[in-house]
Amino acid sequence: MTDAQTELETRVDHLLKATCEVARGLVNAHQAAATTLRNGDWTHARKYFSLSERYEPWKGFTMPARGVGLHALVVAENESLRLSEGELESHPGWRGYGESAGKHPPLRGLLAVPIVGEDGLNYGLLQASDRADGGDFDADDERRLQCLATAVAIALDALRKVRALRAGEEAPAVPMEAQPDFVVIEPE
Repeated sequence: MTDAQTELETRVDHLLKATCEVARGLVNAHQAAATTLRNGDWTHARKYFSLSERYEPWKGFTMPARGVGLHALVVAENESLRLSEGELESHPGWRGYGESAGKHPPLRGLLAVPIVGEDGLNYGLLQASDRADGGDFDADDERRLQCLATAVAIALDALRKVRALRAGEEAPAVPMEAQPDFVVIEPE
């Protein structure tokens, strides 16, 4: 890997670590995680976590993304998933904690949104669990998390184009739809 590639990977790492922190605050959750894929390939997925002090015993927890269960559903469908704890545990896509049973932090509900860039390219997903107030995630939480995922997708699209340009490849701009949740302030 060249120095330029390493620099871009480091920027992606920083972006996604910060995204997890922001996601946790945005939806008032004790847990947030981001998973990124490269060309839909789960074997090279990267995962980032942000846990509140409540989850201090799990601060060192890591688990590779496998691309099964609910994570795979969110990515494959490119649609959000918002479940209470009971709905999560009874969902047909729920696999428990698999090989991480007994080590995985408990999930108290789940809010997961896809990170979708230009041309529908799925970069992975952003998820949160365990609302700090003990309640369930609502439509406003879902909207806020999806807005964050959209902003992250824009950044990942830009980094992907920088990578392509540095490799001597073309990186054409793809027209994007205006995002209704973003406000544009034009200069006078």
